Amino acid sequence: MDAKQTILTARQLEILAMRSRGLSTDEIASNIGTTTKNVIIIEAAMHRKLERASNTIKMVQEGGLASFVSVNAGTHLLDAVRSVLNAADKSHIKLRGNILDLMASIRTYAGSNISGGALTKSISVMLFRTGRWIVTA
Repeated sequence: MDAKQTILTARQLEILAMRSRGLSTDEIASNIGTTTKNVIIIEAAMHRKLERASNTIKMVQEGGLASFVSVNAGTHLLDAVRSVLNAADKSHIKLRGNILDLMASIRTYAGSNISGGALTKSISVMLFRTGRWIVTA
């Protein structure tokens, strides 16, 4: 996924990736040519953003501001689209776009997590009353 599709900057994602590989703050600073203090500041901002994003999703979920559809790993892509369409119908949501747009969104999000036409990783789809949707893990 491209950094432009996230709330994190490319630098924050770069640092997160290095941290997930077990690099220390000093090693990260050395790799990106900055100070350890700057790495700490960047990480703190990143964690605040992630916490706010998580809280926002919880608020949307708990407040009934969107419908959520879970699609399990092993589900064929066409059945995943069918599940989302059925949930939209039950929630009286007229989706913006068509079946191909929805399939493209799922394909884009799932990426390499599709094998033989089936999802190898579970996904969730948020359906908004405006007809828009967001595919997430």
